[in-house]
Amino acid sequence: MPSDSSVLSAPQVEAPPGVGLTIAVIVSYVVNPLILPPLVYGLVLAHVGASAGDVAIGASIGGVFLGIVPLAHVGWMRARGDIGSLEIRDRSKRTEPFLVVLGATLAALLLVSAVEVHGQLLLAALLACHLLNTILLMGITQWWKISIHCASVAGAVGTLAFVHVHVPGSLMNASLLGGTVLGTGGILVPLLLWARVRSRAHTLGQATAGTLLGLVAPYAELSILTSLGL
Repeated sequence: MPSDSSVLSAPQVEAPPGVGLTIAVIVSYVVNPLILPPLVYGLVLAHVGASAGDVAIGASIGGVFLGIVPLAHVGWMRARGDIGSLEIRDRSKRTEPFLVVLGATLAALLLVSAVEVHGQLLLAALLACHLLNTILLMGITQWWKISIHCASVAGAVGTLAFVHVHVPGSLMNASLLGGTVLGTGGILVPLLLWARVRSRAHTLGQATAGTLLGLVAPYAELSILTSLGL
């Protein structure tokens, strides 16, 4: 019988070619975890009435520390030949990027504590959730290849749903805009789950687990943090 390590490191089955695969690959690259933090942070700060300047600061912090920094590191790993693609399908290669994200998130938290913006505590809570969930995903990835794509997109939806229900404000509570944002998220979550399975990046179980974790964890974490007055 093959050893556990050989089973875990066995090459993945190639996805059947076709239009479906092309669409799945496009969806996976367009609906990327790295583009979500600036969008979510900007929407949340706008929801609580932050000025355009403060919204730009929050979105920039999410974009630089949780988007550009991780992407630059993954690009460097690709350039030096450590990984075959920016998706890092080999889960054994994901620990290093996770550590970079943890460091970048901690740096972002320090910056937020030093820069006064409207909704500062809420922004810090969002970063704290990002930190906690990165640690959780990194731990799971040590033994199982959970879908980070699905967890991230579902996490964005879970976060915005929490803000819509529990955080006083206007933007997300506006029936048209709030419904559009959450409705779009409700479409993207199952679409991305299908795309990750169709492209053979993940099994149905891995993609489903990532989706459920993303929907539940941020909502629960934000509930706890806000109940503590953070």
